[in-house]
Amino acid sequence: MYELHENGHLCTFFFVICQERVAPMKLNVAYPRNGTVKQVEVTDEVLRRVNLGDYRLGNEVDGAIFGEPFKGYTFKLRGGSDKEGFPMVQGVMAPSRVSLLVKRGAVGFNTFRGYQGERRRKSLRGCILGSDIAVLNVTVERVGEQPIEGVTDVSVPRRLGPKRANKIRKLFNLGRTDDVRKYVIRRKVTKEGKKDRFKAPKIQRLITSTIRARRAKKVRVAIDKVRKSAAERREYLRLVGARRRAARQRKAARHHSSRVNAQRKEVDAFKARK
Repeated sequence: MYELHENGHLCTFFFVICQERVAPMKLNVAYPRNGTVKQVEVTDEVLRRVNLGDYRLGNEVDGAIFGEPFKGYTFKLRGGSDKEGFPMVQGVMAPSRVSLLVKRGAVGFNTFRGYQGERRRKSLRGCILGSDIAVLNVTVERVGEQPIEGVTDVSVPRRLGPKRANKIRKLFNLGRTDDVRKYVIRRKVTKEGKKDRFKAPKIQRLITSTIRARRAKKVRVAIDKVRKSAAERREYLRLVGARRRAARQRKAARHHSSRVNAQRKEVDAFKARK
């Protein structure tokens, strides 16, 4: 940084060396066991004591590097983004932003965009941490000494249950013949001035008698089409065979008639010479 000081006709330049300021990082701490997530801010002083370049996504790190409240915790680095919002990608061994050629469905290239097989060049952040990371996502692998308020000291029950039929069977250990509709998890809906009611999700991939009848009808229609096609093919081949036989018979009759006429002409010519 340059600072200009004016004193009469003299101008003096002072070179002031300033240490680079590390922007505060936001830490998204998730505890899947309790279903809780909380965002905390890591200060500059804490980040200056840590060499972020030693860590990358997928590593399990000591929570103490992010501050004293996380002492004894073990965090697993799951993801993040830099100051401009570019997401970190696992497997890209770079501490900076890179431009990669990615296909549909990859990070930074949504599936509903582009064409089948198309690839586009997208700017992505490498998986090695640095001072430019603005948000870092971690999960708690081991709980430490002090509980984290709003994360490890509370438990948030799942609001919705499974919706797919096979998932419900797996949850309640049901068989293929059991009625899944009796085990749907309903939730209570309360509105002011109205009677409480319960809502249940629509079960997906549920095999009912109507679906079985529809599938059986589809199979019957397919079999009938095959049988009808086979019958029409046999009738067509019979007709073609009959026409070919009739054509051969007509050809043979013409050939026989021409030979008989030729023989008669020869006989008549022989009689005329006598």
